[in-house]
Amino acid sequence: MGRSIEAEMLRMRPRPITNVPPMYGAGIYAIYYVGDHELYQEIADECRTPIYVGKAAYKGGRKGLTTSEKDQAPLWTRINEHRVSLEHAHDLDAEDFRARYLVAEEFFVTLAEQLMIRQFRPVWNTLVDGFGNHAPGGKRTAQARPPWDELHPGRPWSTPDRMPTPSKQSAAESRKRVLAHWRLRRETPVVPGIPMD
Repeated sequence: MGRSIEAEMLRMRPRPITNVPPMYGAGIYAIYYVGDHELYQEIADECRTPIYVGKAAYKGGRKGLTTSEKDQAPLWTRINEHRVSLEHAHDLDAEDFRARYLVAEEFFVTLAEQLMIRQFRPVWNTLVDGFGNHAPGGKRTAQARPPWDELHPGRPWSTPDRMPTPSKQSAAESRKRVLAHWRLRRETPVVPGIPMD
């Protein structure tokens, strides 16, 4: 079922992340880069390789507590949160990102997400952590800034004055990891459907 959900989503035409229509339901999504940022040219490839894969579940769904209108649209809400993150980043343009998404049964969504991450190894899932983070609450601002925010600063909640502890992975280290990943990807023959592990 996970593979079926993945295949169905990948058949969809990518939409600009700035123009995803509201929808109800949980589901899976993939975000693609199509701009000219030098670090991501390797995957500015007509939406064949996602830069990030994620899922959205009902808030409190395990306990049957989904009550608000916002709680009924977790997939749209999650994609919209990512749009805002991209708009805040100083060196990225949200207009350069596309999204595929699929409303699906929550039970199978996690499996589909895991399969896609294993197959595509999206760099913002596997190498530069933190793109999917929410603004920390309360005393959690004492934690280190996510590596993604070191590489692409701008989100208001992750500025050095709000989160003074720098990430253990600097922006330079993240760039180095991503570039090494592209080199390995070019040097490794890929058999369709076989993960690059």
